[in-house]
Amino acid sequence: MSTHSLLLNNQEFQEINPIQAGWERCQPGHFFGPALRPFVLLHYVVSGQGIFQTEGGSFPVGPGQIFVIHPGETTFYQASQENPWHYIWIGFEAGLSLPKALRSPVITLPQAGQIFSAVPELSHRQSGREASLCGKIWELLSLLEQEPGEVPVQKEKQVYVNKAKTFMETEYMRGVSITALAGKLNLDRSYFSKLFKESTGKSPQQYLTDLRLEKAAELLRKYEKTPGEAAAAVGYPDVFSFSRMFKRRFGISPREYQKGKP
Repeated sequence: MSTHSLLLNNQEFQEINPIQAGWERCQPGHFFGPALRPFVLLHYVVSGQGIFQTEGGSFPVGPGQIFVIHPGETTFYQASQENPWHYIWIGFEAGLSLPKALRSPVITLPQAGQIFSAVPELSHRQSGREASLCGKIWELLSLLEQEPGEVPVQKEKQVYVNKAKTFMETEYMRGVSITALAGKLNLDRSYFSKLFKESTGKSPQQYLTDLRLEKAAELLRKYEKTPGEAAAAVGYPDVFSFSRMFKRRFGISPREYQKGKP
């Protein structure tokens, strides 16, 4: 049996914190458990076969599959007698919601092989292992989010809206075109506008306008920027148009708002 574990320094990263990684070529019948861990532990099977047992049942696992150990879950796994497995593992603490795919005890994901193969390569690095491993975990989570599956229509619609909102909230200071945004989502503008209004109660243009003006209001009061500076910062090259829109939204001029007038 050949077992290798990376020596990691717990960096206490907030969202994804790698704490364990390694790889092993198991002897026939080699097993581990029953055991439980206080963190997420993923094993990617490079070759060979074995059995993974959880509180929910027993599952055969082979090449290109990942078996998933959840925090606090008692598990047992054993290599095949005839064709023992070679696997690579990554253990991490998660401070965020993980992809739903990880709720399954076994995931078929051969594309993840290139991600897990980075673990042995990190053994040659003397520093930066944790950050590199963190990046690989994020890459894996992104891959899991992209996996095909049955997506409820309502959820799919909300994904479009959430992506649009995120884009506006990070690009509002630029010349955001609603038509171009709909195009980025591969949606007809009219259909996109309908979905957006059903979800938010506002048209995309109104949402963008309100967002810009709310950001401008924050700049005026919290950061004491001039109306001209605030206008430019949120994407209004014309301070007069900005002042007109601001008064329509808040009922007072930018100057009056800045002075704290009701």
